[in-house]
Amino acid sequence: MDETIIQAIVKAQDSQVKAILATIIRTEGSTPRDLGTQMLVMNTSQIIGTIGGGAAEKLITNKALALLTADREVSAELHHQAINQETQADSFSVCGAAMDVLLEPVQDKSFWQFVQNLQKSGSDAVLVTSLVPPYARSILDSDGNFLLGQPQKELYSAERRQEIFSVKAAKVIGNSDENRWFVEPLLKTERLLILGAGHVAREVAFYAKALDFQVTVIDDRATFALPEFFTGAHSVICSDFAPGIKGYEPSHDTYVVIATRSHPTDAECLKEILNFRTKYVGMLGSTKKISAIVNYLKEKGYTSQSLARLKAPIGLDIQAQTPSEIAISILAEIISVKRSYRSRDA
Repeated sequence: MDETIIQAIVKAQDSQVKAILATIIRTEGSTPRDLGTQMLVMNTSQIIGTIGGGAAEKLITNKALALLTADREVSAELHHQAINQETQADSFSVCGAAMDVLLEPVQDKSFWQFVQNLQKSGSDAVLVTSLVPPYARSILDSDGNFLLGQPQKELYSAERRQEIFSVKAAKVIGNSDENRWFVEPLLKTERLLILGAGHVAREVAFYAKALDFQVTVIDDRATFALPEFFTGAHSVICSDFAPGIKGYEPSHDTYVVIATRSHPTDAECLKEILNFRTKYVGMLGSTKKISAIVNYLKEKGYTSQSLARLKAPIGLDIQAQTPSEIAISILAEIISVKRSYRSRDA
């Protein structure tokens, strides 16, 4: 489950704003968003996230708003939305496409605060929602222990737990109408470490914030490593690169962009980063520069297999020239890597 949605739920509850969580739990045909995509609809008409846009999303939004303004106690409902029936005038509809969307009131503040705290702590846990009315929700830890929500005794067999915890991305499990569940792993925050604080780094940080990365920038120049240059960043650190990287502790949820001021500092950063198992590492520079740094590290004992992790020259080839264009090409490559990981884990 996405951190942005969880934060929005908690914030809405703190403000005593009523909200409906819309979750795609089944897709059919060519749909714009995948299973597990979520959108939060509030009674203020504010919407966080998107389940695909267009008239289909508008119809789901209207159903959510109708639930929020109903003169009765509202419970979760499952809606089937055919995308090819958006409007009679739409001659460009996707034939045969449809999605099932679960609409859930987010009323239990303590439940969602608990979910947010779990995610912040980096704990491995899953949210399991029964797809049979009344759509009970449970939170289980990595050992299969019930943590919070509504106990569901059908989940506690060893076989069922193994099935639940083999899921790495949102998925429906179970093979009968009486026993089906939507399983959502709590996704850890994906971190972006930018090494260097020049023009390209500023643009990467700016666009990455909108993509929900937790951005950290490290540079050894006090006149460049300034928070006011990176207003969306989680932190801006003025430090020599090697100790700064060690203190940051890159991990499997970290994407790394190396864009320092010189060949030696780029080489220093790459040498240090290769000691960590990051999800992505890319380096800015010409083919000649990259080749020189790679050959240097080979002489220092780094293997071809280790160096093969490096994406360089960094970014997708879109003929980018300006810092903004280069940043977009870098983030496009990172998105491609991120999506490929989630596809493999599904």
